[in-house]
Amino acid sequence: MMLEELVELRPAVPVWLAERSIALEDALISQGAREGRDLRHYPMEDLWGGKSGQHQFTTFAQSILDRRLDVQRSIPAGAFSQYLENQLTPDDLGDLFTKAVQVFEKETERHRQNIRYTDWLARAKEGQKTVCFDNLVELYATRILIARSEGRRQLSLELAPLPAEELDERDSKVLGAAEIFCHDELRLPYYYGIERLCALASTNVEELLAIAASLYEAMQAKQVLRKQPDLRLSPAEQERRIKETAKRKRDFIPKSHTEGKRAQSLLDAIGFFCRDKTFQIAASYAPGVTGIRLSQNELNRLRREQTKTSEPYAMLARVLWECVAENLLMTRDSAASASRDEGTVFYLNRSLCAHHGLPLQYGGWQDVSVENMIGWMDRSSAPIKRRSLEVLR
Repeated sequence: MMLEELVELRPAVPVWLAERSIALEDALISQGAREGRDLRHYPMEDLWGGKSGQHQFTTFAQSILDRRLDVQRSIPAGAFSQYLENQLTPDDLGDLFTKAVQVFEKETERHRQNIRYTDWLARAKEGQKTVCFDNLVELYATRILIARSEGRRQLSLELAPLPAEELDERDSKVLGAAEIFCHDELRLPYYYGIERLCALASTNVEELLAIAASLYEAMQAKQVLRKQPDLRLSPAEQERRIKETAKRKRDFIPKSHTEGKRAQSLLDAIGFFCRDKTFQIAASYAPGVTGIRLSQNELNRLRREQTKTSEPYAMLARVLWECVAENLLMTRDSAASASRDEGTVFYLNRSLCAHHGLPLQYGGWQDVSVENMIGWMDRSSAPIKRRSLEVLR
């Protein structure tokens, strides 16, 4: 009806219409919307998706926060980012660096007599002399690369020494995995700084303001109490506030959705599933898994005409579209390849990623079936709830 009115009753000049996606119901997971001369659909999350889009949203988000800060009088105006520490200092690392060294020594002890890793372990030993964030991440990156090398060696039986230069060839994904491993194993702050604040908003201004408001309250408290002349929030203070906000968002789901309990169960299960795939020491899906994928065949099983005779399928379809409509799940098209058909990836809302201790990057996902999701939604089955890094022996 809406499309018909837009086409037949539209004015003679082009117009923009904005509508909340929740009003579209299960059309969010269906294909074949009318597009062409009279109507074009531009989802804002798609415009802000990808690397260039995320940068555009970050710039836009910072301008909003800066303007909000200019109109208040509780703390000095200026850039919002100036109140957020964006680096970890040696004082922030404290005893965590010592613990990381101890864990590294324990986990690599069985490789010390292996000539293949002599140069790698020597370089790690040298890095242990200086307490800094980069050297801490280097320890975890080395553990990841050793685990990967062990897996390949079991297949190829290579015995040649590995040069230390190979450590310099690691990509940003390995470093990203190493950093989230530090957060998980050492409780090192991860969710801090203006860039990650904007990423946590999931390209949604309302969510951006909710998280920023919590940080702003902490700045206000410092100003009122005057315990410190510096109003900047440390990485640990930022993460504590962000995780509190993320937990409130997760806990509020049953109260704000038609199928709230089922939605919460499904989202929690997706979070546990992503943790299970992310925190394996070889970091096979670096920097981590933050979404699940339904192939087009699986999605077709959730179409309205297919779910008329199956209440569980119909319920999952309703829960899915409601989660997508409320930005609890974000969809990205997945193109077909030689080994799989096309489909749709459902990424967790980035605040929920923070609640589950997951990285904030996109790209890591795993295929699941409709039956998997129905079991998660109804709590009849659940993924493993991983609590620490899995070390393959």
